[in-house]
Amino acid sequence: MVTTTEVQTLEFRIVRQVKTDPPLTFTVEMRYYPEDEGYIAECLELRAFAFGETVDEAIENLLDVIILIAETLVEDHKKFAHLRDPRLPHAQFVFQLRDDETKLRKLLGL
Repeated sequence: MVTTTEVQTLEFRIVRQVKTDPPLTFTVEMRYYPEDEGYIAECLELRAFAFGETVDEAIENLLDVIILIAETLVEDHKKFAHLRDPRLPHAQFVFQLRDDETKLRKLLGL
């Protein structure tokens, strides 16, 4: 007798390049973790990650985290311009799109 079980494995990477000067690349990775029964979504360039029980929840949480990180980095740069963070160019770009979720989703390929 042969039995089958359904295994759900999800792992993908989306890479988008924005034509700015210099060009910016945004990489989003999504993985399913069976031991946690959920998904981790990451934006590598901003070092942002979020968890969700579903793909949609992980994406929504990641968008919130990305916007929060962008706002924080931009505000910190205004106060402490001498401090340089390599994530700042990405944060400034996201900061401009923070009120248009559709454009932000398109940028990240979500």
